[in-house]
Amino acid sequence: MMHITLQNNSPFSPSLHLTKQKPGNMKLKFIMLLIIGSTMFSNAQSPARKNHLGAWTYHQKNVNINGLSVGAFSEQGDDRTGQNVHTNGIKIEALGLGILLPLIPTDPIPTTEKEFRALMSHPVSEQINGLNLSASGTVCDCLTNGISAGFIGQFTRQVNGISVSLFGNLAQKHNGVQLALFFNESYAINGFQIALSGNSGKRVRGLQIGLFNESDDLKGVQLGLWNKNQKRKMPLINWNFKG
Repeated sequence: MMHITLQNNSPFSPSLHLTKQKPGNMKLKFIMLLIIGSTMFSNAQSPARKNHLGAWTYHQKNVNINGLSVGAFSEQGDDRTGQNVHTNGIKIEALGLGILLPLIPTDPIPTTEKEFRALMSHPVSEQINGLNLSASGTVCDCLTNGISAGFIGQFTRQVNGISVSLFGNLAQKHNGVQLALFFNESYAINGFQIALSGNSGKRVRGLQIGLFNESDDLKGVQLGLWNKNQKRKMPLINWNFKG
């Protein structure tokens, strides 16, 4: 980028002086513009949240709870804003729909990349930074950064950390470890899936350990009685590291 400046080297005639801006400065300005633009866009997407310190209910919309959030069941909200609740600390769901997870009639995990991207494009209803705990299990449009634990089962949008339940864990996206007595399922998993019965992941980057393991797009290792991926079906151990 060129800048033109006037320099008056004599008392009679000004002269033109061309200066070239350094590429590093141009790149820095471009990055700053991107950050400012994305921040403004994010703020415009979600209403402002009111701060609460201590204990508060997560059923109130548009709040930041710094401490303990409590309630029964998790409200899904609408596709645009949801509850818009952030919990920084511990969320306790006294009773949740995860208790009904073993009776779920259809698989809630998307089957195509288009469906997955469309679902993930909507703002999450709740974000928990810390512990997400449910006595019976949860069905929540939640993003958990930390540990999510439900006694029977849990179905969440995304977990970055650890998911633990007795029956099973379902998440649209999981970065970390899924642990269950019976099964784990995610569309996209980056990390470990460990269950006694089996594991399923549309796109798996990591390790699956269970009696039955399945993935349509695996880059990693499967350990179990029967293992299936896009390359082959094998007992005991299976793998794929190519695209």
